[in-house]
Amino acid sequence: MQSDRHARIGERAYQIWVAEGRIDGRHDEHWQRAEREIAEEELRVAAALANRAAGAAKTTRRRPAATAAGAKTAGAKKPRTTASGTSRATPAAPARRGGRRTPAGPSS
Repeated sequence: MQSDRHARIGERAYQIWVAEGRIDGRHDEHWQRAEREIAEEELRVAAALANRAAGAAKTTRRRPAATAAGAKTAGAKKPRTTASGTSRATPAAPARRGGRRTPAGPSS
């Protein structure tokens, strides 16, 4: 693996040398810059893999098995109450009243 990394650094140093106009005498500078760029790339790849692994670990968590039919689980939410102890449940909708609806529009 070290030889593969060495080859990648050499290729990148060559690309930098070509991009800068093939100026002689700056080999060490090009090599060091290539080493930094390759190291940064490796860190980005490692971070991406770690994030992917962390995301996969979150999605593979299992939910607790259901208990008896209709039984509440330990994490079930309880209805909220106010300070006076009354329920905060939404009131039921008012019953419909009988009668016909008239069409909306101008009346004559």
